[in-house]
Amino acid sequence: MAQTNWTLDLGGAPSNEDCAQIGHTPNFAIVNTAEAMLYRAALIGVAGSPPAGISLRIKANAHDFGTYRTVEASVDNEQDDGSHASYLETLETGIAFWHQAGFAPPEFAKLTASDQLAGFVLDAVASALRITRPTSTGAFFPESSGPIHRNLNAAFPEAAQRAFSEGSLPC
Repeated sequence: MAQTNWTLDLGGAPSNEDCAQIGHTPNFAIVNTAEAMLYRAALIGVAGSPPAGISLRIKANAHDFGTYRTVEASVDNEQDDGSHASYLETLETGIAFWHQAGFAPPEFAKLTASDQLAGFVLDAVASALRITRPTSTGAFFPESSGPIHRNLNAAFPEAAQRAFSEGSLPC
């Protein structure tokens, strides 16, 4: 009998980027949490919002040297409308570099307290929306920016508001 509820660990950061290290990274808990939150947003940028029956969450993992966080897909096969396999394949492939999801490399050194996390993530998603925005003609360059921009815009409306409010665009 097939398992109906299961999880898939997707990692905590793009595969070819440096990531926070327990015992080495200053403010590891905060930086690692922000990294996982941004990676979740980047995966949504690439794959879109999860279909019914899949949720993406930040999972704490116990380790001998401390706790680290990763993104986890929680899957309920009972709700699969046929879209789970392709969505999960895209997630499992992940991204190698932040820029593949329209994100500038995050400046984690700015984080010093956990109450900064939400704003930090919101600002990073807003930046990705500005980076991937269409040209004045409505075209996207590169073309791969179009789906990323639409996915982030749909999943993070507050970041979209911040990204394109008057005075927020760089000159």
